[in-house]
Amino acid sequence: MNRHENLVCAAARRGFTLVELLVVVAILGILGTIAIQNVKSHIDKANETAAKSTVQSVSEAVTSYYIKNKKLPGSLNQLTEGSDDDPPILEGGDKAINDPWDNELKLEIHGKRFVVISAGPDGEFGNDDDVRSDKRK
Repeated sequence: MNRHENLVCAAARRGFTLVELLVVVAILGILGTIAIQNVKSHIDKANETAAKSTVQSVSEAVTSYYIKNKKLPGSLNQLTEGSDDDPPILEGGDKAINDPWDNELKLEIHGKRFVVISAGPDGEFGNDDDVRSDKRK
């Protein structure tokens, strides 16, 4: 064998086989899937915490509205509307009464009591994933 053939054979032996490359790609795919699932679970927990905070803030705004007007608001939109004399109780417009999943919060009035509810990640009220101001989940 001459020198050129030796270099070609040596270069061929230094490369990766197709099986080795497929194994590496499969391992990277598995690791990527695990990482994405972990990130998604952290995002879900953050959204749930944000929903609890938003529901609590809107509930406090409803209480402020009641103290100021001696009646409960007919809808949560009244909290974001100001008048010539008074600014709105909740700043931020309609986004102030939306949960992290961009669903509008719901106000349920039961006599003089009220509950502010987020529909949760599925966007449907009445399920186990609802976030409520009356501390029930």
